[in-house]
Amino acid sequence: MRRWVVILAGLLVGVGGGIGMAAEAPPAAEPDPNRVVARVNQVEITYGEFKRRLEGFQRERGPVPPEQWTNVLRGMVQEEILLQGAATEGLDQDAAVKARLEQARRQLLIEELLKRKVLAVAQVTDEEARRMYEENKPLFSTETVAASHIMVKTQAEAEAILQELQAGKDFAELAKAKSQDTASAEKGGDLGPLSHGQTVPEFEEEAFRLKEGELSPVIKTQYGFHILKSGARATAIQPFEEVQDRIRQSLLQQKQRETFTPFMADLEKRATTELFEDRLR
Repeated sequence: MRRWVVILAGLLVGVGGGIGMAAEAPPAAEPDPNRVVARVNQVEITYGEFKRRLEGFQRERGPVPPEQWTNVLRGMVQEEILLQGAATEGLDQDAAVKARLEQARRQLLIEELLKRKVLAVAQVTDEEARRMYEENKPLFSTETVAASHIMVKTQAEAEAILQELQAGKDFAELAKAKSQDTASAEKGGDLGPLSHGQTVPEFEEEAFRLKEGELSPVIKTQYGFHILKSGARATAIQPFEEVQDRIRQSLLQQKQRETFTPFMADLEKRATTELFEDRLR
């Protein structure tokens, strides 16, 4: 909905030097909202309008220091000049433009209604988020498996190493001697604990399929050919601080649905509607 504002803001960056306007430091006390701060062809821009625009910018982009307030006002002046130019061209009477304006008006009214009647009501408290966490801790668990590997460039090399391992050779010693993953080779091939989504799918699948101490067949990945040895499994519960944002978002969406459904049902109950589905074809 604010796409045109973003486009305009981008076009107006660094522009405005030709507009005659005296910059002055903002007063300490809040000015009268009806105070005129700019005028374009008899159309006045008030301090109240400026303040709302400034607050909108700050919500979307962060704080705007007072020394840049004049730039915001210049942008509003240029916007008014463009608006008047559009009216001069008769665009406000163009059928396609009027249809888009009506759609924007409808959308804005609907969004404001939902914001006041649904979003403002559906709030999540700290206690609700904590209770959701305490009652559903298994949902926030992370399964890990310790793993070691030996990586080489060719399948033939990997098959030969696998035969040595199956014959009883020590995995860590072979990893130090032959693995081309130098970071893990110096640790005997140890990769540490792996969690789901941490590595490539074919590697992860084998790591979690194997029993502790079991060797994998040769695994081909984009990095090379691997022999994997699985280690101990563990399950850790993520701390509340790590998942609280996700919990809040989930609860918020649930509350919004629960608030919207009866609100919409009540509106539908009070409305007189007719659907002529046969006229759609």
